[in-house]
Amino acid sequence: MDHAPLAALVIALTLAAVLLTSGVAKLRDKVATRDAFDALRVPDVVPRDAAAAALPWLEVALGVLLLAAPHPWLVPVAVGVLVLMLAYTAVIARALGFDEPVTCSCFGSIGRHDVDRTTLVRNVLLTLLAGALVWSAVEGASTPDTVAELDAAGWWALLAAAAAVVVAVLVSGAPPTSSARVPDDELLDYERQRIPYGVLTTADGRTATLAELAMTQARLLVVLSPGCAPCVRTAARLDEWAAQLAPAVSVLAVYPDVSSAMTASEHAPELSVSEPELNVRRLFSGGTPAAVLLGADGFLAGGPVVGEDVIAEFVEEVLAALSEESDPTAGGSGAATQAPA
Repeated sequence: MDHAPLAALVIALTLAAVLLTSGVAKLRDKVATRDAFDALRVPDVVPRDAAAAALPWLEVALGVLLLAAPHPWLVPVAVGVLVLMLAYTAVIARALGFDEPVTCSCFGSIGRHDVDRTTLVRNVLLTLLAGALVWSAVEGASTPDTVAELDAAGWWALLAAAAAVVVAVLVSGAPPTSSARVPDDELLDYERQRIPYGVLTTADGRTATLAELAMTQARLLVVLSPGCAPCVRTAARLDEWAAQLAPAVSVLAVYPDVSSAMTASEHAPELSVSEPELNVRRLFSGGTPAAVLLGADGFLAGGPVVGEDVIAEFVEEVLAALSEESDPTAGGSGAATQAPA
């Protein structure tokens, strides 16, 4: 058979696989899907709750229709896929201009969560594929018709393409390493490093380096971004954590600018600090929320860790380390942190 129909079939199957994988993953993690709308700062004209609920079903529907729609109906389906990919590309391109790093569960709980140039390149490629699909649909191609006309060589080529798509999905589905929990035996090998140079501005307007802040007391820095839903939920727990960790460790909420620090309402105002040059998140954060523990001895005492749930576990480990330090008879198999010196 001609190469053009086979190429159109491969494109349709690739886009269908991407849409179905993305849609199902979003349905399995609805909270992350909703959070992505906040992290990417989707314009307010879009009803975020309704859009986050509908988007996974839209992706699944488009994926199924790419496989099943006959020629006359494939054209509007392909146009819908193209519009969706263009929207995704525009949102990602806009997010790359934000001052702080952005994470997005574009494929639910699977795949890479960091939004960077690789994400943009991926979306541009998918947009180009969607454009090619529109052209082939207008020319009369459709998945059912092309499959019906496949000969032996065509089936082999299709199987090879399908295998490539499966491998790509499996690779992209690898869990992100930044929020993975480290095994206990590796935690025992945590190598403490000196606190790197960084500057923060406190609530009273004073500027201090990270080492200066930690000279009198260990500090738990929690790096947050405005408009980030996991950051908001993490910020709401800071007062509780501050009370539990006191007096050994004080908690600081690190915001990207003074305005964000001053307007934060999820915790006590005195916990807010800002970073003049975003130096802290460049040092420690592959995304937000993130946390790192500065020891009073001038060394890092734990972290950095990234992710809402991982930070909560990290705080529990710090509390456990403090408990063991205050009660030498308490047993333990090793904690994720060194007891803050």
